[in-house]
Amino acid sequence: MSQPGKYLRIIIFGLLMLLLAACQTPTEAGLSPAGAAGGQEQSDQQGTLTDVGTPRHETLVVQTFDRKSANPDQMNPLMQYAHWRGFRELGWGFLWETDTGTGESYPELAADMPEVLNPEHTRFRIKLKEGIYWSDGVEFTTDDIIYTLDTYFNEREKLTNANVNRIVNYIKSYQAIDRYTFEVETVNPSYDLHTVMGVYTWGSAFIPVPKHIFEKQPDVSQFRNTYPVTLGPYVVKEFDPNGFWQLWERREDWERSAWGWMGEPKPKYVLYKDFGPEETRVLAFVQNQYDVDTFMSPDSIKAAQERNPYITTFSDKMPYHNMDDACSYGVLMNQHKPPLDKAEVRWALALSLDLKEVGINALSGEFKASPLPMVDTRILRPIYFEPLIPWLQEFTLPDGYKPFDPNFAADLVARLAESGVPAEELPQGEEAISEAFGIGWWKYDPAEAERLLNSVGITKNADGVYTLPDGSVWELELVIPGDWNKVMQRVGFSIADSWRKAGIQVNARQVDNAEFSKVQNTNALLTTILNWTNCIFTPNYLNSWHSISLENLKAADATEPIVGNQYRWNNATVDALIKESKAMDQSDPKFRENGRAILQEFVKDMAYINIMNIPTTIPTNEYYWTNFPKQDNYYAVPYTWWSSFKEIVVNIEPTGRR
Repeated sequence: MSQPGKYLRIIIFGLLMLLLAACQTPTEAGLSPAGAAGGQEQSDQQGTLTDVGTPRHETLVVQTFDRKSANPDQMNPLMQYAHWRGFRELGWGFLWETDTGTGESYPELAADMPEVLNPEHTRFRIKLKEGIYWSDGVEFTTDDIIYTLDTYFNEREKLTNANVNRIVNYIKSYQAIDRYTFEVETVNPSYDLHTVMGVYTWGSAFIPVPKHIFEKQPDVSQFRNTYPVTLGPYVVKEFDPNGFWQLWERREDWERSAWGWMGEPKPKYVLYKDFGPEETRVLAFVQNQYDVDTFMSPDSIKAAQERNPYITTFSDKMPYHNMDDACSYGVLMNQHKPPLDKAEVRWALALSLDLKEVGINALSGEFKASPLPMVDTRILRPIYFEPLIPWLQEFTLPDGYKPFDPNFAADLVARLAESGVPAEELPQGEEAISEAFGIGWWKYDPAEAERLLNSVGITKNADGVYTLPDGSVWELELVIPGDWNKVMQRVGFSIADSWRKAGIQVNARQVDNAEFSKVQNTNALLTTILNWTNCIFTPNYLNSWHSISLENLKAADATEPIVGNQYRWNNATVDALIKESKAMDQSDPKFRENGRAILQEFVKDMAYINIMNIPTTIPTNEYYWTNFPKQDNYYAVPYTWWSSFKEIVVNIEPTGRR
């Protein structure tokens, strides 16, 4: 255990002891007596009740992703709506969904996969399942599909859901054939219709709305749809107008819902709730007040596990957590702004980053490194990572330096073992170590970084701090999340520390969720930011890279939001590869070859400092519910904020405890 991590655990554990001692006396195996948890009540007939009055044993309770919603009453999916608390996961259904256990698409509202009608791959026929009903008893038909497409096209200037533009720029025309059949024509040859009009990762760009409700509204852009008529098996029962919680109740006719065919959703109620800052969340978690957390830091998880045996992680072996999120953590740089417009500077930042130290200090070593701008997962590794390992090993910078460190994972395991991690919790053997901690990363080499910086006129002053060619101190701003994402916050501070040790003057600026998005998307505000991006879950990389285009570049000081090419990357080779790939079948070997070529260009330019798969630190508490996805029971990714959460609510089982 690292010393900072050890001390933090001691502090958290001590805080827990004090809080628990003040509240009540633990009984069985360190657990609080059922019903004595803060905010919960006891009913002789129903057992423990949640603090919104539902029977606890019938209620699945999860921590919200974003803590608080700024617009909790906005449930109109044509607008920027409150989408982090169950709407797409419980309240809706989509034409096609993704099986996150395999990465394969399957029909949900559609009866089958799209039927291709012409050799150019631009015309398609889609049949809907019959017998699906909205929650108010009206049948779902092509009328709803055509009305939604009409609204997307006719009201696009008023609609604030950004995905509306994705659809209207993708679809050329559409028509109803009969009550359950419609056809669409796409602007360009399309091999990804099922993931553009259906779900690719966590949601869909196309969300059908009920015609019989929306057509009565004088202005759909002003309609808040606060208690929506739903397609999924749940409806909104109640929500907090201050944005901290939302309660869903299972429909009586759940079998007629969009995914009723999958089986009965087990919880009668699902409550999305914010349990506060991590310190108080841990206490509530230990007291069985909720079942699934979202991004709890490793130290807090360990402290909670020491207090409650029902709290478990995704795996009992390092790195303990699921690493299959589609997105990765990395440092986004504004390549328009000097000195970041020079590849030597971007590479110097990568080689000045001691990632092993960052991962140990911020995450207790519980992370999986990725040198390529893509997540290293069991779906993507054989297609994009393994073929490029020989190239990475031989890759050289223009000065002949080889930056790749193939021993990164093995060295990390050795350090973890030295720090006291039990041998039985560490992977054994080269293959297992690589699968757990990645294929390697960049060398930590401040000396080479200094040579690169010196080559472009950036040198150290007498204090050992880098200065720009004009003699002024190079002050680098790194924007990081505040308390709303504790894991990223800690990673961000650790990166800043690493760069400072190398002599770079760094200002790590914490911001709230709203400002974080604004900085990320505005040239004038962005220098560097720790963010999550490159969201690629299946071999179809276009979901993330489709907007990398020279046409989407804006001036360095532009104040309007960017509309694509978030990397601010001026690379004509990649621009051409993306255009070519858009007209290809994603299963074509050439499509995947293009993807590997794009990855190589990312590396040559160091266009994005990719650092790790997102460590989805999502502990579960199995006191009331069990059979959550785990490493040895991997039927879906374990995320409560993806639409695939439906697989979890169908597969979990009540334990019978009340």
